Amino acid sequence: MSFLTEYSLWFALLCLLLGASYSFLLYYKNKNTAYDRRSKQVMFVFRGVAVALIAFLLLAPMLRLTVKRTEKPIIVVGIDNTESIISTPDSNFYTTTFKTNYENFIQHLQKNYEVVDYALGANAQQLKDAQTLSFNEKSTHLASLFDEINNYYLSRNIGAIVLFTDGIFNEGANPLYLAEKQSAPVYTVGMGNPEAQPDLYISNLVYNKQTFLGNLFPVEIKVAATQLAGKTATLTVSDGKQDIFTKNITISGNQFFETVRLTLTAKEKGVHRYQVNITPVENEISTKNNTASFVIEVIDQREKIAMIYHAPHPDIAAIKSALETSDRYQIDLFSTDKLPTNTEGYVLFILHQLPSNNQQATNLVTKIQTSGNACWYIVGESTNLSAFNSLNLGLNMVQNKTLRNDAMPAFNDNFVSFTFSDEAKKMLSKFPPVNTPFGEYKSVVSSNTFLYQKINNITTNYPLFLFNENNAGRTGILTGTGIWQWKIYNYLYANNHDVFNEMVNKTALFLSAKGDKSFFRVLVKNVYNENAPVEFTAELYNESYELNNEPEVSFHYTDAAGKKYETMFSKQNNGFFLSLGKLPVGVYSWNANVKFGTQSYSKSGAFTVQEVHLETMNLVANHSLLQNISESTNGKFYLANDFSSLANDIKKNENIKTIASYQKRYSLFLHAWWYYAAILLLFGTEWFLRKWGGGY
Repeated sequence: MSFLTEYSLWFALLCLLLGASYSFLLYYKNKNTAYDRRSKQVMFVFRGVAVALIAFLLLAPMLRLTVKRTEKPIIVVGIDNTESIISTPDSNFYTTTFKTNYENFIQHLQKNYEVVDYALGANAQQLKDAQTLSFNEKSTHLASLFDEINNYYLSRNIGAIVLFTDGIFNEGANPLYLAEKQSAPVYTVGMGNPEAQPDLYISNLVYNKQTFLGNLFPVEIKVAATQLAGKTATLTVSDGKQDIFTKNITISGNQFFETVRLTLTAKEKGVHRYQVNITPVENEISTKNNTASFVIEVIDQREKIAMIYHAPHPDIAAIKSALETSDRYQIDLFSTDKLPTNTEGYVLFILHQLPSNNQQATNLVTKIQTSGNACWYIVGESTNLSAFNSLNLGLNMVQNKTLRNDAMPAFNDNFVSFTFSDEAKKMLSKFPPVNTPFGEYKSVVSSNTFLYQKINNITTNYPLFLFNENNAGRTGILTGTGIWQWKIYNYLYANNHDVFNEMVNKTALFLSAKGDKSFFRVLVKNVYNENAPVEFTAELYNESYELNNEPEVSFHYTDAAGKKYETMFSKQNNGFFLSLGKLPVGVYSWNANVKFGTQSYSKSGAFTVQEVHLETMNLVANHSLLQNISESTNGKFYLANDFSSLANDIKKNENIKTIASYQKRYSLFLHAWWYYAAILLLFGTEWFLRKWGGGY
C-alpha cells in the first residue's frame, strides 16, 4: 500500500497552513471568545486539522493498494445431446443410469472447481440440469464447444475440458483441429458403441432441391449395411400417395454399400415431399435409419442471370458456383469485349468492377436501368467511381486518392429485406476482410444496408453491402472485392459452403423478385428443416409506400392433421417478425391478416417442414477421434461408465490449480467514508467543547 496525490505533496503544507490560519483567526484574533487557554488550544487543533483535511481533498489524494485475486480452475464440460446417442440398443442406459452418474460427477467436481457444462447439438447451449438432457438434437457440432471456450473463457483459468460424445459429428469443423489449439488438457469420454452392429440404413440422399415443371430429375439413394451378409430387403420410394419406385436389395457382405439411382418426373408445380423406406432386417440395432425423406421444389421456368466482368476474377467463379447450387438459375458469363446486345430475358445482371476505367459499358448500363432490370454491382479497384456515382444508384463514393481499406463484414441488425440465420450471422463475423475504397460514403435514405464495414475491429457506418429500390428497379451494391475468400473460410470453419451460398442465393432471389406493389407483404421460405425455427417477416405500406407497423397482424396456420393455431406478429424496426419455433415434419398452410385504416389485407400460402436424418445415418461411434483429441492435448480417454477414474485423474493433475494474481487498485479519499467520518468527528468534538465552554 502506498500514498499518492495528483499534485505535489508540498502543497499539503499549504493545506496545513490554511487550517492553522483559519483557526488562528477564529480563536486568537477574535476578542469575543472567552475560553481558557487549554480549551482554546485543543479547539484550535481540531478546527485547524478539519479545515486542512478538507483543503487536502483538492490534491486528489488516493491510496494505491495491491489486491490479491484468486481464481479457481474452470472445468468446461460438453455432452453430446443428439439422437445418435439413444438410437442404439443401450439407449436405456443413457436415459437413466448415465444421467444420474453424470449429475453426480458434476456435483463432485463443483466441490473443488468452477464447472460449466454445455449440451451439444447444432450449437453449444449451457446446461443447468442433467435431467433435462433429451438426446433429441438433429445434428452434432462438436467444434461449437471450443468456439464457446474461445469466445468466453480465453483469458480465464481453464483447468480442463471434458467432452462426452460418440465422436460422430456432421456439422462444423473437425473438433480435433480446434482442440489442439487449447492450452488445457481435453479429457474425452466415449459414448455409443465403436463396433459395427447389424444395421441396414440409408446413409445419404443426393438430389437437387429445385427442378422445373416437366423435367426428369435424378435422385441417388446411398444404402449401407453392416454385419448382415446374405440378407435381403426392399427399397421403395413414394410420393405420399403411391409407391413410384421399388427395388430389391441383396446384401453381399458384412460391409455393404450400394448407390441406387432413379429418375423422377416433375409433374406439378410446388413443393413435393418423397419418402424413402427400406424394409427392416432381423436383428437390426435400429430401424430409425431405414426411413428418409426429401423435398423437391418444382418451378415453372428457369431464370437467367448475366454475369459481366471487367477482367477474370475469383469472385466471379465463387458467385457462379453458389448460384449453380440452385436449379432455379441459368448463368451466362460475358467479358467486356463481348457485352450482351440484348438485355431481355434476364432477371438479374451482375456487373463486376463495371463501369471500369477502360470500359464504362454506358449502353449496357443504360439498357439495364431503362428496362427496370435488377442489377448487382461489385465495386473494385478497376471501377470508375465517377461513372458509377453518375448512375444515381443510391450510394455515392468519393475515394481519397487511391487508398484502400481492408474491411470485414458486420451484419446490420436492422436489416429486414430477407432473413439470415443466427448461425450464418455468427459465421459471417469470422470471414476475412475484403478490399474497399478508402473515402467518403453517402447513401440515400431509401437504401437498406445489409453489411457494414468493420475496419480495425471498429464497426463503421460505411456500407459494405446495401440494397436500394427505385423506378429503375432493385439494385445491390457490394463495395469491395475478395468475397471468394469467404467461400474458402466458410469451408474451413464448417466443412461446407452453406453460409456463402445462402448469402449469394438470397441476394439473387431478393434482387430478381418480381416487384410486389401490394401494401401488405409476407416473406416466407417454402421449405424448412425440422431442426430450424420457422420464421416469417412482414411489411405493411401506406398509400405513399412508406413502411408502417402500427396495426396488429394476426397469423393462423394449420398442420397436416387439420389442427389450427393462432398467434400474432411482433413489431420489429419498421416491419413485423414472427417465429413459430421448431415445428414437426409436415405440410402447413397459413394465413396472415391486418386491418389498416378502413382497408383489410390478407396473405396466404403454404410451407413444408422436412426431416433431418443426419444423426441416424451413422451409428458406429468414432472413439478413435476422441483418443486422438486426448493424446494431442495431454488428456486421456475413458468409457462412458468410468466416471470415478475421470474424476480422480482430474483431481491428481497438478496443473489444474487455483491461480493467484495481484492487481493494483486505487482508492480516492474523496470516495472514502472514513475520511469524511474523521472530518465530522473533528468538527463535532470542537462544537461540543465550544458549547461546553459557553460559546456559540
